[in-house]
Amino acid sequence: MIDLYGSGSPNVTRIFIALEELGLPYRAHAVDIFAGQQFEDWFGLLNPNRKVPVIVDRNETANQQPIFESAAILIYLAEKTGRLLAASGHERYDALQWLMVQVTTVGPMMGQHVHFSRYAPETSPNYAADRYKTQAQRVLGVMNLRLQDRDYLVGDDLTLADIALFPWCRNLSALFSEDFARTLTNIERWRQKLSDRPSVIAALAAQDMLRQTSTKPEDAELNRSGFAGGRFV
Repeated sequence: MIDLYGSGSPNVTRIFIALEELGLPYRAHAVDIFAGQQFEDWFGLLNPNRKVPVIVDRNETANQQPIFESAAILIYLAEKTGRLLAASGHERYDALQWLMVQVTTVGPMMGQHVHFSRYAPETSPNYAADRYKTQAQRVLGVMNLRLQDRDYLVGDDLTLADIALFPWCRNLSALFSEDFARTLTNIERWRQKLSDRPSVIAALAAQDMLRQTSTKPEDAELNRSGFAGGRFV
């Protein structure tokens, strides 16, 4: 049994999808980010960086040490099961390359775009918001080109690269605009293909149940700097 500690964020979505895709038994535990639960002592013992997701593999043959950072969790689950990541060779590093695209660019740029477009004070200068929006759109263009004439980012089947990048691409029209989203025809085809997978449908449903037990962003007591009780969420 794997214990998953998470929230409604895209970084947690990918772990739900991986667990469902791999058919691994798991229990999901909500960490109420917008109530500041990640700053409680018990969670600090799981992840000193105070971020979700975190997993603990309770299998008797596992070391049962917490594993945090979603990319590290994906690699752990792939190597545990021998799926979603080739054991060696070019295809392994091709998948890892695209996983790193998510870690270094898609996640940070789109995450900051969401922060500045939704939570930053209205008096904040536009430069930061425009910078992250431009960079997020640029890397989406790179992804769109990569997906031309191919169903998945790497090889002929789903890998952890697809799982890592999919959550950020689920609703691009909401993050940017309908006009921009319509230009990403290859991403849209890929997104729809993944959305139709039974494992993804089950994962999104399981995460939605978790989300319903936590504080909604609009109900959080955030100050104008994006902090709750003096701590960044």
